[in-house]
Amino acid sequence: MAHFLKGQFKAFYKVGPSECVRDVIRFRKFKETSLQYELTRRDMETYLGRFLRYENASISLFPVDENQPRLGGKVRVKVLAMDWRTFTPSYKTLHGIYSDDFITFGEFKKDAGDPFHDEALLLKVVDDQDKSIVADRVTFRFEGNGLHFKREVNGELLDTEIHHDVPETKLTPVIDQTWSETLFYGVGNKNM
Repeated sequence: MAHFLKGQFKAFYKVGPSECVRDVIRFRKFKETSLQYELTRRDMETYLGRFLRYENASISLFPVDENQPRLGGKVRVKVLAMDWRTFTPSYKTLHGIYSDDFITFGEFKKDAGDPFHDEALLLKVVDDQDKSIVADRVTFRFEGNGLHFKREVNGELLDTEIHHDVPETKLTPVIDQTWSETLFYGVGNKNM
């Protein structure tokens, strides 16, 4: 699944006090085992669409079997983020797992140990019963022909005024028009 993440997607949902937030997520594939994603979050209730958050992440995939990388393995995600509400930059390394139909990664407690080298600890990122170790969990999942996004935040470990849960949402692919389509259908349709 992670090997097929590419393109631009958007979604609208309620996050925190904002009733309508738009996320634009862009995926770019670099190699067979690495890709990049950018997330831009804007508050659509404001007149100019105030920026809330920007993330730029590098995703490295470490397959269990080098000959068959699509079977699954470990994930290391290095995130550089800027929270525009608090003007707070952050850099963190997240760990997780991937398979043919999902990729899940999260931020572990500082005193939990090294999840990349401890498989029992790493599997806590997908454990729905024990949420005391993972502070923030992000999941991208293929279901049918759609890509779904979900973010879960542990309120005991992170400030829920800044970090918000995102309910499971189907992402809509963004398909840009070519220059010939823009001229044929009209420039006015480009912004609709």
